[in-house]
Amino acid sequence: MSDPTPFVFEAGGEAKRHAPATARNRDVITAALSGILPANGEVLEIASGTGEHIVHFAQAFPVLSWQPSDPDPIAIASIAAWTADAGANNVKPPVQLDAAGRWPVVKANAIICINMAHISPWAATLGLLRHAAAIFASGEPLYIYGPFWQREVPPSEGNIAFDAALKQQNPEWGLRFVEDVANEATSVGLWLDAIIPMPANNLSVIFRRS
Repeated sequence: MSDPTPFVFEAGGEAKRHAPATARNRDVITAALSGILPANGEVLEIASGTGEHIVHFAQAFPVLSWQPSDPDPIAIASIAAWTADAGANNVKPPVQLDAAGRWPVVKANAIICINMAHISPWAATLGLLRHAAAIFASGEPLYIYGPFWQREVPPSEGNIAFDAALKQQNPEWGLRFVEDVANEATSVGLWLDAIIPMPANNLSVIFRRS
C-alpha cells in the first residue's frame, strides 16, 4: 500500500526532507522510465516533493537535463539541498509551480509526475494534462505514477484503506480512476500509450501528445 505520509523531517529539521516511499519505488520507476524517456532533452518533474527522486533519476539518466518543481516552498528548499549534496549538475534549480495554475516552464521533452494525483485536488491532475498537451511536441511522453482505480480491475484492500485515509485528511484527495484521467487527456490532445502494473498496487500510466 502507498504511504499516506508523503514526507518526514530528518533529525535536526534541516532543509533536506525524506520520503520513505522513495527508497522503495525509485528503482522500479527508473526501470519503467528507461523505456519511455527521450534520448536527450529536458525532463520536467511536477510535484518533486523532497527532491530525492529527481536526483536519483538525474544520476540514472545523465544525458538528460532535469527540471524539478513543486508548489511548496519547503519542498523547494529540500530539492535544492538534495541536488547540492548529490552534485547533480544536470538538475536545474527548482521552480515553484502549482500544477493547477500557470506554469513558469513553457517547454519540456517529457514530464514525470509521481504520487501527486491522489494527494491533490482533481484540478491539479487536470492542469497537469492541459499544460503537458500545450508544451509537448507530437509523441512526447507524460509519465504518471501512483495508486489508481481501474473500473475493470477489483480494488485491493490496501488501496481501499489508503483512499479512505486520504479522504479523512482532505476530502479533495483520493485515488482517481485511470479511465477518468484518460478521458480528460483525450480531450486536450493526449493519448493513452500504456498502463504498467507496479509493486504495492501502483501503476505507471503513460500518455503522449497526439
